[in-house]
Amino acid sequence: MKKIIAKPQPILSPQTIQMIATYNEDGSVDLMNAAWGGQIDNDLLILSLDKSHHTVSNLLREKAFTIGLPAAKDIVDCDFVGIVSGNVDPTKFEKTDLHAESSEKLHAPVIAEFPITFECTLEEVIENETMGFCVLARVEDILFNEDVLDEKGRPDIEKMNLCFFSPIDHSYRAYGDVVAKAFSCGLAKKGK
Repeated sequence: MKKIIAKPQPILSPQTIQMIATYNEDGSVDLMNAAWGGQIDNDLLILSLDKSHHTVSNLLREKAFTIGLPAAKDIVDCDFVGIVSGNVDPTKFEKTDLHAESSEKLHAPVIAEFPITFECTLEEVIENETMGFCVLARVEDILFNEDVLDEKGRPDIEKMNLCFFSPIDHSYRAYGDVVAKAFSCGLAKKGK
């Protein structure tokens, strides 16, 4: 098949929608929609952020934050807090239908509706010409809403109904069907 050459662009898909929650200086909740980041170890996440974000100043000050993965039902609120800057409207969270609780472990809010939440502390800031501004986050705990667990108490990805961001067409999409079982579907090739 012939390959078409394209210039480098933000096209790696899917991008997990990562909702970063912090407290403002006055104790109110701040929430940001971020797509550029991922898990790099069992307990380490990396986020590529713009230093000018209100949320970034909060997490640098507090050194604690949460990262919630939203369900499809909450995507309108997630998009809203992504397009409205906390620098312009520090009360933007109050305009959503989301609810925050205080983390029992960290000084950071947990968004009740998000089926999975990573409670994080700031591990390191990486800032250079190549990578820009990145935050390395240490995962202290992972919280799951009870209604997304299976009968054995394990997280069920289908019950979570998570979404991802497609930079290709600037859309939010739901996770799809299982196409194969990882670490086993290729075993048939092993004996060849």
